[in-house]
Amino acid sequence: MRFWITKNSEVPIHEQLVRQVVLAILSEDLPAGDKLPSIRALARRYGIHSNTVSAAYHDLLNQGWLELRRGSGLYVRHPNPGRPAAAEDAHELDVLLTNLLSAARDRGHPPLEVLHRLEQMILPRDYTHIAVIETDPGMVEILQAEIREQVPIPVEAIELSRLADIPTSGLAVALPTRAAAVRERLPRGIPFMSLRLRSVRGSLEEHTRPAPNTLISIVSGSSDFLRWARAVLIAVGLDPSACTT
Repeated sequence: MRFWITKNSEVPIHEQLVRQVVLAILSEDLPAGDKLPSIRALARRYGIHSNTVSAAYHDLLNQGWLELRRGSGLYVRHPNPGRPAAAEDAHELDVLLTNLLSAARDRGHPPLEVLHRLEQMILPRDYTHIAVIETDPGMVEILQAEIREQVPIPVEAIELSRLADIPTSGLAVALPTRAAAVRERLPRGIPFMSLRLRSVRGSLEEHTRPAPNTLISIVSGSSDFLRWARAVLIAVGLDPSACTT
């Protein structure tokens, strides 16, 4: 993976590294199982302090984006279900389901969540409304507007403290960065879906690179959106000094 590091940006280098890795993972530009450069190699390649790289990797490990393989290095976290020790007469479907549950558990999805999701896929239900779980008011408006363009049912914002108010006929949704917190608190029986992000690289491929003297303006009421937008611009090699928010 190539990093775009801007040393004169108001975004700390440590945060630039973290956000670029997270964006690449969420958009699948950085596939599961990919190995990240070593701390020393990354620091030397971009002329930054090794402590900065180490702190960024440490945050990504704590947040569950990476896994440490002793003696090998850091990798994008991915399921490693292995092959179950089944008897020769074990049914093929049992083996497939065992692998599925193991892979889901390694990614943080408990068996009951897998069951609920399978029920939704096999026996889809009609939802009465969608509950968006998000703390940033500006981001709530963005998500509500985009979801309303796709579905004809009401879309409302719900805080984490009010998850119990969602009826079983509703669907809870959240960004991948909020998904873990929502799953921990969501009452049993309420279906949940993590919103998928479009690939950053794929979103930009259809556009022509702006000229060096182009001024790029980012307008949003969401401070979280503005931070991620600047991280994206830096990640694709644009000069952050040419961007206003």
